[in-house]
Amino acid sequence: MQRAFWTAVRLSIAGALLFYLAKSGIIDEHAVVRSFTAWPIAIAAIVLIVFDTLLMAIRLAILFRPLGLHLTVPQSMKLTLVGIFFRTFLPGVAGGDAVKFFYAAKGLVGRRVDIVTIVLFDRAIGMFSLLIMPLLFAPFLPRSIWESRVIEDVLAACAIVSGCMLLGFVLCISFAGQMDRMARWILRSTRIAPLPGQMIRAVGMFGRHLDRVGEALGLSLVANASLVVVMILAVVALNPNGLDWKMSLLIPVGFIANSLPITPGGLGVGEAAFDQLFKMTGLHGGGGALLCWRIWFTLVSLSGLWFYVRGVGRSVRDVRAGDAESQTEEPEVKDAIGSIRG
Repeated sequence: MQRAFWTAVRLSIAGALLFYLAKSGIIDEHAVVRSFTAWPIAIAAIVLIVFDTLLMAIRLAILFRPLGLHLTVPQSMKLTLVGIFFRTFLPGVAGGDAVKFFYAAKGLVGRRVDIVTIVLFDRAIGMFSLLIMPLLFAPFLPRSIWESRVIEDVLAACAIVSGCMLLGFVLCISFAGQMDRMARWILRSTRIAPLPGQMIRAVGMFGRHLDRVGEALGLSLVANASLVVVMILAVVALNPNGLDWKMSLLIPVGFIANSLPITPGGLGVGEAAFDQLFKMTGLHGGGGALLCWRIWFTLVSLSGLWFYVRGVGRSVRDVRAGDAESQTEEPEVKDAIGSIRG
């Protein structure tokens, strides 16, 4: 009953935000119509979204290996699509991550802490790449930064938050034991006291496999760059004359706001955030462009429903347990990485 109540509240918030955005003229039916009638742009956008999904699947498969677990790329693609489906239709991104954890942990009761750590670490790498993307684009758009105090503030915030995330990772891989004891002491009176320490030690294992972390981050940057291009295509579909390259500094930040666990898939929240970010820098059409992006993204996410109905089955193998099948499938991830590099 409580879960149903909060779901209804979030859906109500999404509906109220969309109603306000429609009544205020921030988004209108033109955005919905153009997402289908501008079919060459729509096809290109959908292809890029599928490409982004494939890269996320490879990234997840890579991150399982350092902890002695194995996930094939095809199975990771299924998990990712099912997760995207639930992320689109459930409040926030947590629903998709919970579904991925549920299927990944099948048959691996003793490795659940490691699996949930990997899923969350995968999410953290995706968030970190979104935060540093404006910093990477900034040297190519110095004039846009000088002309807008808002963009300067956005870049400063991205630098601070990404720096804190990087510091947290360094602490986990360098001082795992000390942080484990600190977490246990802070949570000593709770039932979950051992869990944070176990997760910190699991993250610390990635310190021995920084090459894997680097590959995952590189894939994440390429994947998120493709989503930025999809947003730019949406702007072109709605208003070809409204394109401005400083959008590339704002779009990653807008996607972070769209991930806030307030409404299903960030519906309404993301549109409002994009509209305000664009307006503060003298641009227009942010809310409508995100609505176009959301329609294209939803079409791709519906494929996850197919895999969910058919059943994902057991996805992850425990290499440490001597699973012969999982030990012979490692080249599959390497081949996928090689094809992306090529």
